[in-house]
Amino acid sequence: MSHRHHCTYRTAGFTLLEVMLAVIILGGALAVLYRSIIVNVRMIDVSRERQEVAYVFSLGELEYPLRDIEDIEEDAVVDPDSSLKEGYVFERTVDEKEDPEEGVEDDGLYVVRTTVTWGDGRNTEEIVRYLRKTN
Repeated sequence: MSHRHHCTYRTAGFTLLEVMLAVIILGGALAVLYRSIIVNVRMIDVSRERQEVAYVFSLGELEYPLRDIEDIEEDAVVDPDSSLKEGYVFERTVDEKEDPEEGVEDDGLYVVRTTVTWGDGRNTEEIVRYLRKTN
């Protein structure tokens, strides 16, 4: 009588299918992580840019204050000034509000537009205010 001996070998490790599945899951997770890093870096750049613009607005308001001006149309206007911060241009224009209709008293309001431009003129931020002539 012969005895046949069947040996079943179980090897420790992963099958090719398990390895491929793990690589696919890891790749997906890394892709999501990479995308979120790119978005966060862009948000940091935008925040830094906005902070710089606010800083230039502040510098311009300190250099060219609207308080105690005699003639709004002359004294409030600021020609483009690029000396406040490199790469940024501060400018202020003044326009008289549209003429009132006939029979309506002029309210003396002026539209004051303060603008900061940067990035070779491609980016602009503007603040619009109204000033009243007090004479």
